[in-house]
Amino acid sequence: MTRRSVIKWLHWLAAGLILYFFLVEPEKVRGQPGIGLATHSGVGILLALVAAIWLGMYLRKGLAGRAGPKLPGWGKRFHALSHKVLQIGLPVTVATGAFAGLAAPFAIRAFDLVQINPAWGNKGIHEFAEEVHEIAFDAMMIAIVAHALFHIWRHFLLKDNALRIMIPRILHKYL
Repeated sequence: MTRRSVIKWLHWLAAGLILYFFLVEPEKVRGQPGIGLATHSGVGILLALVAAIWLGMYLRKGLAGRAGPKLPGWGKRFHALSHKVLQIGLPVTVATGAFAGLAAPFAIRAFDLVQINPAWGNKGIHEFAEEVHEIAFDAMMIAIVAHALFHIWRHFLLKDNALRIMIPRILHKYL
C-alpha cells in the first residue's frame, strides 16, 4: 500500500469518526448517557490512533500533496496553511478530549469495556477541560469546513480535479 493510499484511508476514517462526534453528544443519548460517554470515549481512542499515525507520517515526510499549478498565490498559501492546521489541530483536539476524560471524577469505560481513567479527578477541572475540548472541536470543525469548501472550489471552479486525489477511484466517474 502506498503512502498516498494510507493517507486516503486515514482521511476517510478520520472523517467518519469526526462525523460521529458531530452528530452524537454523550449527554444527548436518550435514557443512557453513560453508554453515550462510553461510546464517545471509545471512538475517541480510535480517532487518537488515526491522528497519531497521520501526525507521525506528517512529521516524518511532511504534507503528501502540494498546491496545484492552477491555484492563485493566496490559494497556494491557504492550501499549505489549512493542511498544517488540520495536521496539528486534530491531535490537539484529541488531546483536549483525553485530558477532559482523565480529569473526570467518575470512571469512564471505553466502549463500556475498558476503564480509561483513574476516576479521581476534580469536577471543576473536568468541566473546564470539557469546555476547552468543545472549543477545540468547534475550531476543528470550522477548519474542516473551510478545507472542504476550498477543495470543492478547486475541483469545480478551477477544474483541477482536486477531489480525485482524495476520493476512492471507484467514485471518480461521478466527479
